[in-house]
Amino acid sequence: MSKTMGNLPAFALLEVAIALSILGIVTYMGMPMLGKLQQWQQVKVTYAHQEKIVESLAGYVLMNKRLPCPALSANGEAQTTCANDTKSGFVPYKTLGIDEKTAKDGNHHWMTYVVEPSLASTRINWIQTEAELKVDPKNVFCKTLSDGNFIIQNADKQPCIMAPDFVAIVLIAHGNSGGYALDNGSIQAVDGGDADKINNATRGGVFISKAQQRIAPAIFDDTILYVSRNNLMAQWAKFPCRR
Repeated sequence: MSKTMGNLPAFALLEVAIALSILGIVTYMGMPMLGKLQQWQQVKVTYAHQEKIVESLAGYVLMNKRLPCPALSANGEAQTTCANDTKSGFVPYKTLGIDEKTAKDGNHHWMTYVVEPSLASTRINWIQTEAELKVDPKNVFCKTLSDGNFIIQNADKQPCIMAPDFVAIVLIAHGNSGGYALDNGSIQAVDGGDADKINNATRGGVFISKAQQRIAPAIFDDTILYVSRNNLMAQWAKFPCRR
């Protein structure tokens, strides 16, 4: 008869120990996979929110003949006017009629909204009042030219959109490694030494779109969606610009 500890046979204790050891090993081996799954889910949510924002922006253009300016605070209300130094900020979710959650990425951080100021100018509405033009109000948006305030480059520093078309909007999810705006408007410091990520965090005139790199110290985890003026009208507004 086997020895017992209470009512539990000794060999049963050994089986439990072996099972727990195996469970521990499997859990340890599965942690990287769980981490990658979580990252994938965060990126998936980010893309879904970015698509929703662009759809809302296209609808705004059809109604207002221009894009909204960024919000300068987390309240989601667009500025009345914007220029080169105020072309980036919070997503104007309240102005667009979407919820606050959609203005954030899969990491629950605020996304950056950048707009070509000439496409957000109130002078577009002024042009629309000129009866002698006799054009559809929506087509006025297609006739607006870029002020050349910012560009999108790929990893090789080549422009992603070529003239005569130009960048209309950019949505940046800065990732967990920093660069995103906090509720008070300050920018979370960037962890790691990736120059392109640091560049995007400065919100200057050039933004870099490239594959994510999560190996320290050069971490680049930005998720960028950029849309040209013509693609915004053709793909999202379903109102292609006439050539």
